[in-house]
Formats: sequence, structure tokens, C-alpha cells
Amino acid sequence: MVAFMSRKSESKTETAAVSGQVQRLAVFGPPLLLEGEDAAAYDKLLARVCAAIKPVDVIDEMLIADILALEWEVLRWRRLKRTLMREPGLEALKSFLIEQLESNYALHEEHFQSYLMQILQDNLPPEQADSAEMLVAECAPNSEEADAKLVQVLSSIGLNADTVLDDARADKAKELVQEYVRGEREAVTLVNELLTDAGTSMDSFMTKVLRDRIDEIERIDRLTAIAETRRNAALREIDRRCAVLGETLRRSVQEIEDDDFADGELVLELPPAEGKTAA
Repeated sequence: MVAFMSRKSESKTETAAVSGQVQRLAVFGPPLLLEGEDAAAYDKLLARVCAAIKPVDVIDEMLIADILALEWEVLRWRRLKRTLMREPGLEALKSFLIEQLESNYALHEEHFQSYLMQILQDNLPPEQADSAEMLVAECAPNSEEADAKLVQVLSSIGLNADTVLDDARADKAKELVQEYVRGEREAVTLVNELLTDAGTSMDSFMTKVLRDRIDEIERIDRLTAIAETRRNAALREIDRRCAVLGETLRRSVQEIEDDDFADGELVLELPPAEGKTAA
């Protein structure tokens, strides 16, 4: 129990020390964050770097500020590369899903009904709003009669049926992509089945993205490598300073020990030799 309390106390002490170091680093200016970047993640990284290096003077703190800025730059380039590769691939997937929904009404019939319901409720005169559910039931079925009714109803409120259908499919495709990215089982299964049936895959989409954006990706890789090289140089400087400080500390300790030895009287009492008696 005592040991546990001791460790807990040490942890609080270390946390307070790191917090103080973080405050001292504020003299070098605010974090180099862009809009949308995670300030809490930056602060956490700063605290962990301070805890690992344990700066002893302002020179160490300057190096920590440099290391942190460069490491954050490396992470920023990596995020940009991921976004540059990922977003066009997901846009290609969305376009593919829109095509699949267009040829298979059953895939989005339920979504279209709720989408149409919202449109009618938002656009019908107040006295007709209660009839929205009945109109959806008449317009939603995939039949010529229902299609004619849909055109009539939407025309009465100034909307084009084809545009509404296109928007509904795009909305459903976007929803499927989001669920696919989150790894929701039903969406993943459906999307994979559609891709397989069409003889394509996400790898095919990503291959096209890489082919179209290889120059941008290569430039980002070069900028990332530059930031990594500068960060590594700063880390080596920290290592060099630690080695110098360690050697300086060892010399200081040796000098103190030598001074103590010279100032004191060292008397060794040796036992008398055999056959002799002490004087």
C-alpha cells in the first residue's frame, strides 16, 4: 500500500514537472497549428516529449520546441498524403454506388421514401402536409403509374422528378460510403457485393487515384522526408547534449571526490610485521 501511494505521489510530481516545462516552452510562441488540427493532441505530444527528454536548461527547451514543430510538420504531411489518396477513392466509390442505385431501385427504395417524405413535408402547403404520407405511398412504388404520380406531385411544388431522384440516390450513396468507412457490417457487405458483381474493387479505384495524383504524392513524400531529416538532426543534437552533460557531470563528481581526498588526512594503520612490536 505504501509503495502504491509512493508511485502515485511520484506520478503527480512528474505530471506537475511536465506541466511546468510546457508552460516554460510558451516563451517560444503559440503552437504552429492550422485550422482544424487537434490542439489537445499537440499538447499531449509536447508533454510526452518533455517527459522523455527532461530538459535541464533553456537550450534543451529550444531544441524541444524545434523537435515538436518538426514532428508535427511530419504528421501534417502524412495526414495530407492520406487525404489526397483517400478522398478521391471514396468519391469514385460514391459515383459507382450512384450508378448501382440507379439500375437497382430496390437498393434505395426505403431511403427514397423517407427522402421524399421530408421534401413533401417541407414544401406542401400547411393544409396538405397531412397528406404527405399518402402521397409517398402512391409515388414510391417502382411502376409507371407511380412515376406519373411522382412527376405530378413534384411539379405541383415546383420540383423536377428526375432531379429529386438523382439527389436521393446521391444522398443514399453518400450515406453508404460513410457507413462503409466506419466499418458498419451491413454497408461493408453490401458495398463489397456490389463491387464484386461489377468486377471491380476499391484497389481499382485507388490505382486510378495513384495514377492521376502520383506527382502530388511524390512531392508530399519529398517534403515529408525533408521534415524528417530536420527532426532527426534535432534529436541527434539532444543526444549530443545529453552525452556532453553526462561527461561534464562525471568530471564534476570526480573533481569533488579528488578535492575531498586532498583536503582530508588518510591514515592507514598497518598491522606490525612478524617478530616486531609496535613502538
